[in-house]
Amino acid sequence: MRPLIRRGKETWLALQSEERAIGERDPALIKLVAEAHIAREGYFGVLLRISYLAPDIVAAILDGRQPAQLTRQRLARMTSLPIDWQQREMLGFG
Repeated sequence: MRPLIRRGKETWLALQSEERAIGERDPALIKLVAEAHIAREGYFGVLLRISYLAPDIVAAILDGRQPAQLTRQRLARMTSLPIDWQQREMLGFG
């Protein structure tokens, strides 16, 4: 007996990988991949870039020692923020 898989309100018959027809699309999987790409280009992408700030820059921000020109808006709008030591110059720490 083959197991059934529930996806939302739908029930699917589980097939072994070799039984699955080539070219058979999985709408839920396609939607997930599309949403991931949209999120990467949006606010999530901003947060991801900021998560790669150098530890000493994060420490300075937490201590309130950031340069006066470094604001939330400026940091969020920096689309080309490098993930290497050049961050310091771009953010005014250099």
